[in-house]
Amino acid sequence: MNLHPLHPTIQRLQGISLYELDGVALQNRIDSKYVLTSSQLEALMPVIMQHYQVLDIDGNRIFTYENNYFDTPDLRFYYDHHNGYTQRIKVRSRKYVETGASFFEIKKKEKVERTQKIRQPLTDILSRLDSVRQELIDGFSRKNVKNLEVILSNTFQRITFVNNEFTERMTLDFNISFSNTTETKALTDYYVLEIKQPKSTNSPIVNALKSDGIRQRGFSKYIYGVMLLHPRIKKNNFLPLIKNLNKLNGNGRIDHNECL
Repeated sequence: MNLHPLHPTIQRLQGISLYELDGVALQNRIDSKYVLTSSQLEALMPVIMQHYQVLDIDGNRIFTYENNYFDTPDLRFYYDHHNGYTQRIKVRSRKYVETGASFFEIKKKEKVERTQKIRQPLTDILSRLDSVRQELIDGFSRKNVKNLEVILSNTFQRITFVNNEFTERMTLDFNISFSNTTETKALTDYYVLEIKQPKSTNSPIVNALKSDGIRQRGFSKYIYGVMLLHPRIKKNNFLPLIKNLNKLNGNGRIDHNECL
């Protein structure tokens, strides 16, 4: 088995079970995202080692995720995000490869920083939506969002952490790829760190990020995947994100001149 370079380090952390993790579900929460290089992550590891425990399921601590993201044919969810619509939603089906568990999820951005999420268990990842789930989506959106279809699929690996006080969750995503029916784009040279809190607080990891000059970034896998797979799509309002990521990652660059 090919082990990720993080594997020896996270093996030294105290492990927690999925049952214990569920006690810190934080379905209504504040999310803070940061995009890191490997050297920036390495500098943060002493703080993580001191203040966090790691999810362990049958000896596994690095997990593979598969996502199907749904949108309208004209990409309304994408454009809602691009245009700064505050009541925007995101719809996906997710599969946890190692455990086989699958879910249907709706995420709604209620305020600038606060996100509400609902999830329903499934027997397998969805590629089509039935009338019951379509009706559920309609209840979350003020707009007409009929005829949703899978716009892109996404895979990545994740490590999930919980702070020692069990008041904060943190995920680290890497080996991220996006695909549609014609092509695949892979982003392998950086990490996405997401901190989930019931309210915004200066925890040890947040303080360490500030001390290292690492600023919070509004990174969405779905949004970035759409931009990679549709290089001529309108993305003017995402240029600060694109420029920041291009500084970190020379591969899979998005041509700024293709903004419409």
